[in-house]
Formats: sequence, C-alpha cells, structure tokens
Amino acid sequence: MADGIELRPFDPGRIGEIVAVWNAAAGRAFPLREALFRQNTVLDPHFDPAGASLACDAVTGRVVGCGLAKVAREPVGADGLLADRGWISFVAVHPSHRRRGIGTALVRAGETFLRARERPKAVLGADPAHFFPGVPDGTAAAPFFEAAGYTLRGEAYDLSRSLDGYRTPETVTAARAANPEIEVRPLASGEDGALLEFLDATFPGRWRYTMGRFLQNGGPIGDVMGVVRGRAVHGFAMLFHPGSRWIGPSIAWAASDGGAPAAGGLGPMGVAPELRGRRLGHVLLDRAIVHLASLGVREMVIDWTILLVFYGALGFVPCRRYRHGERPL
Repeated sequence: MADGIELRPFDPGRIGEIVAVWNAAAGRAFPLREALFRQNTVLDPHFDPAGASLACDAVTGRVVGCGLAKVAREPVGADGLLADRGWISFVAVHPSHRRRGIGTALVRAGETFLRARERPKAVLGADPAHFFPGVPDGTAAAPFFEAAGYTLRGEAYDLSRSLDGYRTPETVTAARAANPEIEVRPLASGEDGALLEFLDATFPGRWRYTMGRFLQNGGPIGDVMGVVRGRAVHGFAMLFHPGSRWIGPSIAWAASDGGAPAAGGLGPMGVAPELRGRRLGHVLLDRAIVHLASLGVREMVIDWTILLVFYGALGFVPCRRYRHGERPL
C-alpha cells in the first residue's frame, strides 16, 4: 500500500467522511446518502465493525478509503447462516488516492476477516442489506476486481421507466377480468400473518427474511401489494416510495436534489406456483405501478433482476447492469 497511508479500525463517528469519499469516487452514478449508509452498515444485524477498514492519511488522519466485508450473523430465513460464503460489500477510494494499492489493501483486509470466520469464498456484493447485487458494469470496478483475482460472470439488471402517462395494457385488464376471485391490492392491517405464511411456504429464504425484518422494524403492511384470494395471500410485491421508512434497493440511488422526479420502486415480488400462467404477475406489477403513481412516484425502478422480457412487457428497460463476482479463499 502507498507510503503515508494506514489501515485503521472502523469508527462510526467518521461516517460523514466515509460518505464523502464514496461520493467523490462514485457519487455521480451511485449518490450515497448517510441514512442509506447507516441502514446498510451499523443498523444491519450482519454488520461487524471488525469487517470494516478505513484507509487514512498517516499524518492528517483524513479518511481516503473504506472497505466492508460481512458474514451472516443470524439465519437468513430458510437459507440459514450461508456458511459457504462471505461478502465484500463495497470498496471505495478517493479519486486523488487511486492507483496506489489502497483499494487492493482494503479488499485483502476484507478477505482476511472472512478467512478468520472460515468462509471458503468471497462474493462481491449481494449481501443482506446490500449496496450492490454485484459489480457495477461500465465502471472501473470490474477490471479492478478481476486484477484482484475475482471471476466475474453472469449479469443482472436494474430496470426503470417513467410513470407519466402510464396506461394499463389491455392484456392486464383481460387477466383481471378472467380472475374475478383474485384481489390485487395493498395489504391491510391484520394481514401480516397471512403474508408471512405465504412466504414461509413459497419463498422461505432471503425474501421471507427481508419481509420479516421489514415488518418487525415497523414497516407498514400497506407498502406490500398482495395477491389475495379469500383470506389467504398468494403473491406479493414490496413497494418503495418517497415516504418509505426503509430505503429499499430500488430507490437507493434516487437523486436527492429537489428537481429530480419523485422515485419509487418494487422488489422483490412473486406469485404462488398454483396461480402462475394466468398473467397475475403482470396484474401485480400493473397494480403496483398504479399505486405508486397515486403516491406521486414519477420514476420507478425494479432492482436486481434478469427478467427483462417480463418487466419489458410493461415498459421497463435496463438502466444499470451488474456482474456476479467471487473468489475462493
């Protein structure tokens, strides 16, 4: 690593400096708010300060870089503790200090943390309370991590569309008419148990864990669009809007200036196997769009998906691309 730079332990009192370094490095594409940083680090049950390192100027003490590694510290639903992996959540280095070995030193510090916890591989992003589902495409991150020994493969996308002038497609209207026993609407008070019962049966891993944590922390059940038949939930979509208490991944990078369109998003979403093939997925997506538009959302994002054709049918197009990356330890 560069002379005059030291790796120091994480200090929560320096979060403002860390956020400033991130925004100097990547703020144009991924503008980081302090609230999001806190949510995904010190407020995340998987955060261990021992997995975070600060790169600091040895003379001034100024933060010039930061890296974070994580392991699961509580079961992620039915997926358990995911002992087969740990995560490199992010690495950020101030542009004025790049190409001096700081980023590589931060990655190696994260890998040391993961080895000490007996994790056999390091995965880039995709951790619970993640910033990224992988390595952002079109940035210096991909060649940097490849040079650090990581294999990049596959792809995932964030999708977006404007909600201005949105009209429900005729195919969706027909699907609603063909399923009169199905309601697709925001869930109401008292339906938490039915939602969790559905998730336990159908999506018992990360999605069940994420939704359970959301509700336990006071997330409103009305921010979940449900596919309901009788008293049972058969599908769901987690929604985010400008008033959301939780900064979901779909709205993580929404511009914060007052002139930006109001941002909202969706994800995850899913429908019970027995109801698939009836276009209810598109009905669920359509009702989510209409609901978010009623809350003032003008730009909507679907995060971390490969379903380009499904979402494209309602006008969503890719806005960001990611690659999966990992390295055996």
